[in-house]
Amino acid sequence: MVSGERAYAHVVELAQRIGSRTAGSDAEQAAADYIADQFTSYGYQPTLEPFEVKYYVEQASRLEVLSPEATTLEPRALSLSAAGEATGDLAAAGIGRPGDFPTEGMTGRVALLERGELTFSDKVANAAAAGVAAVIVYNNQPGSFRGDLGDESAIPAVGISQEEGQRLLGLLAQGPVTVRLSVEAGFEQGTSQNVIARPPDGRCEEVVGAHYDSVEAGPGANDNASGVAALLETARVLAAGGDREGVCLVAFGAEEVGLVGSQRFVANLDPDERQVLRGMVNLDMVGVGDQWQLIGSPELAQEVDAQASSLGLDPVATELPAGLGADQSNFIGAGIPAVLIHRFDDPRYHSAEDQVQFVEPRLLQEATELTLLALRVLEAP
Repeated sequence: MVSGERAYAHVVELAQRIGSRTAGSDAEQAAADYIADQFTSYGYQPTLEPFEVKYYVEQASRLEVLSPEATTLEPRALSLSAAGEATGDLAAAGIGRPGDFPTEGMTGRVALLERGELTFSDKVANAAAAGVAAVIVYNNQPGSFRGDLGDESAIPAVGISQEEGQRLLGLLAQGPVTVRLSVEAGFEQGTSQNVIARPPDGRCEEVVGAHYDSVEAGPGANDNASGVAALLETARVLAAGGDREGVCLVAFGAEEVGLVGSQRFVANLDPDERQVLRGMVNLDMVGVGDQWQLIGSPELAQEVDAQASSLGLDPVATELPAGLGADQSNFIGAGIPAVLIHRFDDPRYHSAEDQVQFVEPRLLQEATELTLLALRVLEAP
């Protein structure tokens, strides 16, 4: 019997005890060990598939007000911020929409932007297009935050607390403000790994996958400890029912830095495995939100959608928004049918607020039930 509470315990372990699990980090390795231990407890003999990965490291960030009064603030680089230093006049530019930047006079200045509405990446890209030398994003709620750009930026960008942001706005209200901002950061090489639990005969006819790494900005409770939790609950239910034949369960590493783990898994499939592999089910962000989404191979997504009413669920077969990728894409690109089970509407993902208390055990149960349904669809003649 599927248990959302059992699944939720995995979310707590991964996101609360281990925390942020960036690709190549010790925390990602700890998460891989935990997942392997869970597979072992269900009777599987998991293996690790290691690979090299490049990951972002912030060494130091500094933000100083030079005038009208000297003071030091406490910034944190937005993950994937460019390294560099900029000294210039501070300019408030709203939330960073293109129209928030004056058409003249922004070159070489440092933009002060409020968090919210736009992605961090869009804010910084808009600032760079306006000629800004560096960006400061202040929180739109009390306290500080950790943000993620998703892609490397062209200019240095940091985040500060709401209180520090209001302090800077107060100084600007009195006259010109000059600041110096610096970011020391770069990429390092490390090792990530996929954790693979195969059926007793080792033959993969269906794959269920979920990535277990997270962004640096937060503990990744929904993105994607929730997906891993449903993966592990699927593994437990299959093992308890003696129904492991043909199903491989894979926890992918390094998804957040370019879908690297799933890419490596697909590349390592031998020709015989590709020939017998009927399809793949991907679990990503399944613990928060109002609507189930099924994304991927149209025929597979539509058939799961059609049968979901038997579970009392009404998902929507749709498409992935432009600019977003997920692990099922690597399978589809290799000619293997795949479907993503997902819930888009989580305002906290890729942030420090992606915490365990927002993940709903009921949704983890539904995600597992949808996964088992998708496996039945794939197994049908």
